[in-house]
Amino acid sequence: MYEKWINQLMKIELFKNLEKEQLKSMLFCLKPNIKTYKKNETITIEGEQLTGIGIVLDGKVIICKETLAGDRVIMSKLTVGELFGEVAAFSTNIWLSTVEAYTDCTIMFFPPQKIVGVCHKSCTGHKTLIQNMLQIVAIKALILNEKVELLSLKSIREKISIYLLKQYNINNSLIFNIPLNRKELAEYLLVSRPSLSRELANMKQEGILDFHRNSFKIIDLEKLKACLR
Repeated sequence: MYEKWINQLMKIELFKNLEKEQLKSMLFCLKPNIKTYKKNETITIEGEQLTGIGIVLDGKVIICKETLAGDRVIMSKLTVGELFGEVAAFSTNIWLSTVEAYTDCTIMFFPPQKIVGVCHKSCTGHKTLIQNMLQIVAIKALILNEKVELLSLKSIREKISIYLLKQYNINNSLIFNIPLNRKELAEYLLVSRPSLSRELANMKQEGILDFHRNSFKIIDLEKLKACLR
């Protein structure tokens, strides 16, 4: 059942620095479940009991939360090899967010208690697994902190600017495609779609940037940075 995913799992951060045989032994010990979901199907529901740490084996998923006002906020979009539920697994043991299938997808769920618990004596590399998990949780905490800072901004222009500057740094290019469509970007920034479109149009008219759908070009980097001052 796990054999077809071995080579792919070897590339995932959770299993870095592990030999293939160590990973095979670990999968035998952890006995993760593999489930498939259709596009738009709900994978987890915020507030319900956590069922395991999820790894995206195929497809894409969206992590979202609902505000007290009932607005949906997209926290992130995950693709192959990325994890979800790892923070909740070692804290509340309750799903902290709702996870939805953005496309048809396949998810592998690992029981968190076995990751931090005593592993089978024949399973080597467990210490490495725990170190990898701690590093992943630490990085997720930093990303969550960045998200909180983004949502705390009151200006739509500031939110757009900080998001596009992050994409610029990720791609190391003034021209890039963002992973969100316009509706999803509005939900990610927690602004209305019309307000987002209007502000993007204003920034385009001012010669700061250009765009078509999810393709963006930063025309004046210094002007974009100045939006945050």
